[in-house]
Amino acid sequence: MIAYNKTLLENTFLVEEAIDLRKSGFIQNENLNSIKQQLTTLKTSRNIFVRAGFFLLGVLLYLSIIGLLFLIIMNSSSDFETIGFVVSIIGVAILELLCNQNFFRHGLDDAFIIGAQLSFYSTIVADSDSPMGAFISMIIIGLAFAIRYVNTLSFLIFLSGIVFLVSFLLIENTEISAILPFVLVTIAIGFYYIHQKFKDHQKLYLYEDLSEWFFIYTLFLGYVSVNYFVVRTLSEELLSADYSKTDMPFGWMFYILMFVVPLAYILYSLKTKNRTMLYIGGLTFALSIATFRYYHSVLPAEWALILSGLGIFAFVYFVIQKIKTNETGITFQHDRTNDTAMLNNIEAIIVNSQDIKHAEETQQSTMPFGGGGFSGGGAGGSF
Repeated sequence: MIAYNKTLLENTFLVEEAIDLRKSGFIQNENLNSIKQQLTTLKTSRNIFVRAGFFLLGVLLYLSIIGLLFLIIMNSSSDFETIGFVVSIIGVAILELLCNQNFFRHGLDDAFIIGAQLSFYSTIVADSDSPMGAFISMIIIGLAFAIRYVNTLSFLIFLSGIVFLVSFLLIENTEISAILPFVLVTIAIGFYYIHQKFKDHQKLYLYEDLSEWFFIYTLFLGYVSVNYFVVRTLSEELLSADYSKTDMPFGWMFYILMFVVPLAYILYSLKTKNRTMLYIGGLTFALSIATFRYYHSVLPAEWALILSGLGIFAFVYFVIQKIKTNETGITFQHDRTNDTAMLNNIEAIIVNSQDIKHAEETQQSTMPFGGGGFSGGGAGGSF
């Protein structure tokens, strides 16, 4: 279960959402301050530099504890087999203490989350003399930490443990190690299906950040699995082959997939208006071009940069001319959500319209004032 108070965790996410809305101009500072005063949150930090500073402080504290334990063990006995497990347990104990003190994504807790896991994984590898135990522990402990501490890095460790374990099993079986790229693509497709099925699940709303990074990890895994450089390097290492004079088997297919996958990301992101996929598609397409030039340098680097820059400029100019008048869908027009002045004007118009409506209702009131004449003041006509 989650180590934090669920109400405080929900309040923390609500305040962070309010801060994002304020930056986008949907609410004002008064509204944000009111929300912060009404909601009690966990001790967190959105400033990356402050969080990094507390992270370094936590690392130094953890290393000091490890050094003290080594001094005690060296003076008492020479048994170092259990030191890693003891360090991991101490890290988890301090982490639980920080959670009880409501530290969440603060920097100190991050240091002990990472340190406890690293010490445990390294101990498993040292004791078992096999990486398989570490991969299995990455799957189990990474998932447990991700669920209990709502930690994104632990979830990425869990996903990496699955990929490393499957890759290790295929590499050990040299007869079928050649199908490793296709197996990784299958895993990426499976991850994508799981993400699409559970991304909008109501009970998983606290793990929204984990879901977003799950999506990013899936897209990069799908691309890396078919990248020509990655596949060729793995083939040379696993099969002890030399492709310096000849191309690897089915090399043309990976050249095609290396460009098809990023283009598919870009086109599908434009269709679904997914900004994250669009960014990843552009980045992976640039990596594909760099990979192609690494093996086939058709032009000198300076001419390639100039021509590619001119081509990108021409393409962007053409696209802007096509979409600059679009009011909906893919458009080049200004994002109104970031126009604070316009939002303020709209808010003033709404407020003024409410005042005018209230004034009209007051002037057109049908309530009788009285039955008197000019000086009656509301009195009747008889004495």
